[in-house]
Amino acid sequence: MSHHAPVLVLDGPPGAGKTSLLARMVPVLGDECLWFTEPNARLAAGLRAPVHPSPAGHSLWFLRHELDKARAMKTLAANPATRLLISDRNHLGALAYCYATRAADSLPYRTARDFYARHIAPALPERVLTAILLVTPAESLARRGNVAERPRWKQWFDEGLLERLYAFYTEIAPTLCPTPPVIIKTDGVTPDTVLAQVAGLLFDAGLTEAAGRLTTATAPARRPELDARFAAAYEALGGLESFGHPFSEPIAHRGGTVQLCQLGALHRDASGHTGLWDLLAEPERGAA
Repeated sequence: MSHHAPVLVLDGPPGAGKTSLLARMVPVLGDECLWFTEPNARLAAGLRAPVHPSPAGHSLWFLRHELDKARAMKTLAANPATRLLISDRNHLGALAYCYATRAADSLPYRTARDFYARHIAPALPERVLTAILLVTPAESLARRGNVAERPRWKQWFDEGLLERLYAFYTEIAPTLCPTPPVIIKTDGVTPDTVLAQVAGLLFDAGLTEAAGRLTTATAPARRPELDARFAAAYEALGGLESFGHPFSEPIAHRGGTVQLCQLGALHRDASGHTGLWDLLAEPERGAA
């Protein structure tokens, strides 16, 4: 029987806790886990915007990125060394934005949904598990300090946009998942409670060892500092504007070292070369 590792997708509105959850999971799952960080056109394009620098152009980039990722996941999932793939967002994030934005030059939601149905859905791996983390607009704003730290992040602090995103993830997103998702409301619950629900999802999918490991995943006492070994690459690739803040301590992984940030991650290989963690650009990292 051929090996096909399942894919766990974490999706939901800004501030729901997706990246924080990923940063807790990766260290304890170790070399048997591979992951995709949140799609980031700025990093993927080498600090250049997509070809058409408009909301529609960005949405198309995200959808094409998800198509490439779905195809790559099939290959990565077939590697016997990989027991689980994790994705911080997938097509749901792009569709949610098209549904919620009111920008005049945005990609119509119907067009985005049709692209998903025609291209992405047929390319997805055999087993895709989805955890939708939900947070109300007010709590989303409070968790993120109510004010955008960078001008280009400002749209994600618009309460109307957040309300429409919440409606999408509640009412529409479940119909766009390959299998019924687990919906986790994160308002008023601890990160440990959220982690336990995700562990339960993995347990129900037969990943009992991975689920057990998550019981040892502790939350950091404070926001981690950027490791000095990654400082030069972090700044060269755009610094805070591109990566956001670090979200994990450096992690040993398959002979190298990685550090997760809010909007991406950095990788240092055994020879000391440091750069962007990107399984689409360098799929050989998925080989153990």
